[in-house]
Amino acid sequence: MSHDCGCERDAPTRGEPARERSTISKRGRTSRRTVLGAAAAGLAGSALAGRGAADGDEDTVTIVHDLHTHSGIGRLDGPNIARYRTVIDEQLAAHDDAVFLTSGDELGSSPVSFFTKGTHNVAFMNELNIAAAGVGNHDFDYGVETATERFESSEFPWINSALFTPEGDPIPGTERWITIDVGDVTLGVFNVVVRGFHNITNYPEEYEARDPVETAKEMVECLEAEGADVIVLASHVAHDTHYEIAEAVDGLDAIFGSHSHITFDEAEIHHGTVISEIGYAYAHLGVMTLDSAGDLVEWERIDLDESVEPDPAFDARMRVQYADLHEELSREVGETAVELDASGTTSNGRESRLGNLITDAIRETMDTEIALQTAGRIRTDNTYGPGTLTAHDVLRIMPFTDTLVAFEATGEEVRSALEGRIDYLPEDPFGARQRQQVGGLSYEWSGHEEASVGEVYVAGEELDPEGTYTVGTTGYVKDTALGYESFRDNDVLRETDSGLGPAVMEYVERRGRVAPRIENRILRVDAEVGAATDRSLVDDEFVVRFPIPDRAKSIHGGSFYALTPGGDRYDARRAERDGDEVAVAFDREGWGAFARAGEGGSIRVFGGFDPDDAAYDYRDAEGDLRGLPVTDAVDGFVMKGLLGDSG
Repeated sequence: MSHDCGCERDAPTRGEPARERSTISKRGRTSRRTVLGAAAAGLAGSALAGRGAADGDEDTVTIVHDLHTHSGIGRLDGPNIARYRTVIDEQLAAHDDAVFLTSGDELGSSPVSFFTKGTHNVAFMNELNIAAAGVGNHDFDYGVETATERFESSEFPWINSALFTPEGDPIPGTERWITIDVGDVTLGVFNVVVRGFHNITNYPEEYEARDPVETAKEMVECLEAEGADVIVLASHVAHDTHYEIAEAVDGLDAIFGSHSHITFDEAEIHHGTVISEIGYAYAHLGVMTLDSAGDLVEWERIDLDESVEPDPAFDARMRVQYADLHEELSREVGETAVELDASGTTSNGRESRLGNLITDAIRETMDTEIALQTAGRIRTDNTYGPGTLTAHDVLRIMPFTDTLVAFEATGEEVRSALEGRIDYLPEDPFGARQRQQVGGLSYEWSGHEEASVGEVYVAGEELDPEGTYTVGTTGYVKDTALGYESFRDNDVLRETDSGLGPAVMEYVERRGRVAPRIENRILRVDAEVGAATDRSLVDDEFVVRFPIPDRAKSIHGGSFYALTPGGDRYDARRAERDGDEVAVAFDREGWGAFARAGEGGSIRVFGGFDPDDAAYDYRDAEGDLRGLPVTDAVDGFVMKGLLGDSG
C-alpha cells in the first residue's frame, strides 16, 4: 500500500502480516473459542438507539471495548479478567459484525506486574481475541525496551500513531494504524496518547510524542486514503481532549477509551463524532454499533459483578498466579496506628499521613535532608488501616519499580521543583493543587493565576537559595516527571537496587508499627493579609486581629492556628469576625511557652475562609462560574497573617 497522506509508513490491512510473528484473518472476525453455554446472570446495561435500528440488510460494525487494566487481573470475588472474558466472548458471539478493541494501559503497574513487568497480562490478552490494542502511558512504566519486548511477544497488533523513536520510527512492535474488513465494511483504527506523555511514564526525552489532535487529523486522512468506511480512535487522552478532537477532525466517526477513567451512562455525539467512555479495568464493557456511514446505531454498557460466571481457564490461571505470589504479597510488614489515605484527591491536594510516611522512608533510606514524591505515583484511591499492612497493600500503593536516588540540589532548585508541580486557578479543571508530598521541609504554596511558593523551611531554617541540600526521590521524579526539570542534570550520589515499595516496606518493618502525623509540611495560602493590626491580653486569652481577605464570605472559626518556623503548632481557642477583621484568641498561659519556642523566626497564623465565587470570577472552559475551592481535598481557602518574631 502506498498513498501520499503523510503516514510515513504502511500499516497492515487485516489479511496482511502485521509483523513477521503474526497474521490476521482477512475478513470478518478472527476465529473464536466456543462460548460458555451458560448465560452470565446479573449483567446490567444501558442501551442507546441511534439513527435507526440495525436490520439484516444494513452493513454495520460492532466495536466491543475495552480493557484499561493497569496490568491488574482483578479480584477473585469481583470483576476480573476471567469474568471479562466471559462477557467479551458472549458479545462477539452475539454480533456477526463484532471486533474487540482496547485502548491501552495494559502492561503496568500493579502488584503482579511489579514481579512480571507485564508478561502475565500479555499471556491473558493473547487469548482474548483482540483485533487491535491501542497503547497508553502505563504500557511504558517499565521503559521503552520492556514495552517493545511485550509488544513483540503479543499475538495481536498494538496500534500506536503518536509515539516515535529518536530516528522517527514508530515504537518497534507497533503499527500506526490498521484496517479491518468486517463483512462489507472496512474499519480503520488508530491511537493517540495523552499530552505530557514524557512526564507521566518512563518515556525517554529523546523519544517523540506527537500532539493528539494533529495526529488524529493525519491518521483520518491516511485511513480515508486506504478506503476505510468507518474510522475509530482507540484513545488514551484526557476526557476533555475528546471534544477537542471531535471539533477539529473531520471524518472521525467514533472515539472509545480514555485516560481519565470516566464512565458514561450513554454514548455522546459531539460534532458528529460518537464518544464512548466506559471507565477502568473490569467493571464495564462497552458495545457500540455503527453503520457503514459511521453513524451510531446502538450503544450498550455492560456492568460486571461477581454474578458473572468466570471463564474456567482464566479463573484457574488467576488462582495459580495469586497462589504463586501469595506468600510474598500476604506477608505482614507491620501495622499502622492511623488510617492511610491513598486517594489521588488527597495526595494531589494536601499533605497526607501516607505521603509523610513515604517521604520519611525515602529520607531514611537515602540519608538525605529532603525527600520529594510526586502524587501521581501514589496509587489505588483506597484507604489502609488502622491495622495490619501487607506487602500487597504497599505494592498496590507503589507498584512502580523506580529505584531511589540521592543527589545534591541548591535551594533555588528545590524551590523550582516545589513550584513546578503546582496546578493553579482558574486554568486547571481540578482546581489549585500542590501535586506532591514532601519530607524534611515545610513550604507555603499558592495557585491563583500562576504557581507560587512562599516561605520554605528545612529543619526549621529558612531555605537558602544558594545553599546545597541533599535530596532523595525516585529516578522517575528526578529524570522524567513534570515540574522537576531543575534536577535533571544533577549528579546522582547514591542509588538503590530496588524500588520505592520495598523501601517503604523495610521502613515499616524496622518499626513494626507506624503512626505518621500531619506536620504542616504543605501549607496552602490563598490570601496573605499581612501583619496583625492589634494584639492584646484579655482575661485568660491572647487575642490578635488580622484583616479579613477581600474576597472572603465567611471565616472558618475553628480552623485557626499559629505556626513557628520549626513547625510547632498552637491551635486557637476560637476565631470570630469583627467587621472587616478577624479576632483570633489563644489560651494565654500556653501562648507564652509556644512563643518562646518560636523565637528567632516569624510566627505565622493560618485559618480557613469561604471564598466568594463571584468576587474571584474564575470561569471554566465553557465560561461558567467555578464553584470554589473546586478540589475536594480542602473545605475552603486559607488566609495567612504574620505576628512577627516573638508574638
